[in-house]
Amino acid sequence: MSVSSMLNIDLQDEGRARTLFAAILPEVQSTKPGVAKVLMTMEGGSIALKINASSLAALRALLNSYIRWFSTSLEIMELGD
Repeated sequence: MSVSSMLNIDLQDEGRARTLFAAILPEVQSTKPGVAKVLMTMEGGSIALKINASSLAALRALLNSYIRWFSTSLEIMELGD
């Protein structure tokens, strides 16, 4: 069984989106093949993350991880403002 999910984050600021994209990209690149395929794209001030996972449990775990990474990165970016 294969399951997928899409997560969209609209920051309305291309510079902040670029910074967040760069912060999360290493996680996307280190996703283990066979467990899931993760694709992240950026357009303007928006980031889209698509996850295709081999199981619902893997999808849930990856979504939770990416949401936490996005949240933590945004909090750190706000500290620098």
